[in-house]
Amino acid sequence: MNKQNKSLGEETEKQQQQTQQITGDQANTIQQEQEQNAAVDCERNFSQATLDSAQVEIKGRTVELAVKDFGKIEIELYDGDAPKTVENFLRLINAGYYDCLTIHRVAKGFVIQGGDPTGTGAGGDSAFGGEFEDELNQETKSFQDGYKKGVLAMANRGAHTNTSQFFIMLEDVSLPSNYTIFGKVAAGQEVVDKIGQVDITPQLGPTDGKPVFPVVIEKATIIK
Repeated sequence: MNKQNKSLGEETEKQQQQTQQITGDQANTIQQEQEQNAAVDCERNFSQATLDSAQVEIKGRTVELAVKDFGKIEIELYDGDAPKTVENFLRLINAGYYDCLTIHRVAKGFVIQGGDPTGTGAGGDSAFGGEFEDELNQETKSFQDGYKKGVLAMANRGAHTNTSQFFIMLEDVSLPSNYTIFGKVAAGQEVVDKIGQVDITPQLGPTDGKPVFPVVIEKATIIK
């Protein structure tokens, strides 16, 4: 990866190499996946038929993530800056895709990451049936503002490999502009912060790993 002031592979000493590339393919074992899924007490009613057929209006939308035992996170989406990414997110929400999934990664002082049905960081699907391209327009305000606290962006494993995984920034961090920004927390940042403080099992560094106890998105809803 290109090096900047703080790249994902080279952060401040405080982050202690926790910010490895924000990927959709973290290496976790099948046993870990089974253990976490068994601990998630939530009934998921995802409809592939709805995902395949239903259309959604993308302009001016706001969504809500209800996280069990933590509260609700309200997010405004940037349809003008990243229309395809917003469409993907809204269609997945509309089909119940994110319901009962976990926040599978917490990197202290950096990000919380979710959107993977396997709970491992290795899975995920898009509303388009495969990976889709980044939306990194230097003319947009979100691109120019960068990865500030509360920003919602797509996780990936390289250029144009977006599916369903996303992350929310816990602090302002100067990252390479490799991750499509498509929204920002409008209410409930305190919920995001609480999730960012949970105990973890280190995986990508001493302060970057999987929550010890599952953090479950009980319901994702389009509220506006």
